[in-house]
Amino acid sequence: MMAASGGAVPYSLLRHQGAMLRATARMLLQAAGRSVLPSAARRHANTPPSANAIAPLQRSIAAPPAQLVEHYIRWCGAAGRYDGELPPHMVSQWSLPLVSELLMQLPYRLTGIINQGVSMAVHGPLPRGAALMLHASVEQIAHAEGWARIVVAIVTGTAQHARLVETRLHMRVRLSGPRSARTAPARPPDPAWQTAGTWRAEAGDGLRFSLLTGDFNPIHWCGPLARRSVFGAKVLHGFGSLARSCETLAPRSFREIEVRFLRPVALDGEALSVQLAPEADTDGRRALRLLGAADTVHLAGWLR
Repeated sequence: MMAASGGAVPYSLLRHQGAMLRATARMLLQAAGRSVLPSAARRHANTPPSANAIAPLQRSIAAPPAQLVEHYIRWCGAAGRYDGELPPHMVSQWSLPLVSELLMQLPYRLTGIINQGVSMAVHGPLPRGAALMLHASVEQIAHAEGWARIVVAIVTGTAQHARLVETRLHMRVRLSGPRSARTAPARPPDPAWQTAGTWRAEAGDGLRFSLLTGDFNPIHWCGPLARRSVFGAKVLHGFGSLARSCETLAPRSFREIEVRFLRPVALDGEALSVQLAPEADTDGRRALRLLGAADTVHLAGWLR
C-alpha cells in the first residue's frame, strides 16, 4: 500500500490496468523492432503523414471499477465530490491505450514522445457505472523546428450521450537531422495572480498515479532510472499535475480548460500554488498557472 494524503493506493489496482500495460508492451516491442530493422516508415519519418490517413478508433469499454474510481478521487484531493460521476480528468485512465494504438501507426520514435499539454471541454457529467463509448482520432500532424507535433482527440460519452467530454493531447517528438533555430515568442505581461490553493507532490505520488492510470513510465516511480533521465529525478505525470490543480479550484467553476506542461513537477514535497488571473479576457478565458519553488512555472494555460 502506498500511503498518500488522500488515502492509500493499493497495488491490487494493477489488475484494472491491463489495457494500458498491453499497449505499453506493444509500443516498446515496436520501438525495439524499428531500432533493429530499417523500414520505409523510418526512412520517411521526416515527411509528416496525413492525419486523415490514420483511421479513427472507436471502442465501447466497461465502466471503470468503483474501487479504482474512489482511490483516484481521493488521490486527487476530491473526496466527497463526484457523487455518481467520474472526474473528467480521469480520461487518461481509459483513453491512453487508444492513443498508443494511434501513435503506433506513425513513423516516429515512440519512446521519445513528449506530452506537451491537454485541452478539455466538459459538455455533461460522465455517469459512474455506465459503459463508456470512446472515439479517438489523429487530428493534426505537423513538422516545425526539428519537431513533429501531433494532436490526438478523444471523445468520451455513453450510449445515451456520445459527446460528454472532449479531450485533446498535444504531443511532440524529435525529428532526425539538423535543428532549426527556435525563436522564443514574446511573453505577455503577467496579471496580478491570485492563489486559489496549494498542493504538494510527495515522493510516492508517481507510483500512486501509475497504479491509478496504468502509465508506468519509470521516470515517475523508479529513482535510479529517473536520475539518469533529462529530469534528474522522479517527476509527476502531466495528467497528475492537471488533476491535482483542477481539484484545488472551486468545484464546477469551469467547463473548459487548456494547459501546457512547461516543467515537470518534482516529487520533493514542495508547495505548489495554483494561481488564476483576477479577470477573464474578452473570450471568457481566465489565465491559469501552477507555480513552484523559485517562481518556476510548471503548467500554464486558461479555463472558462
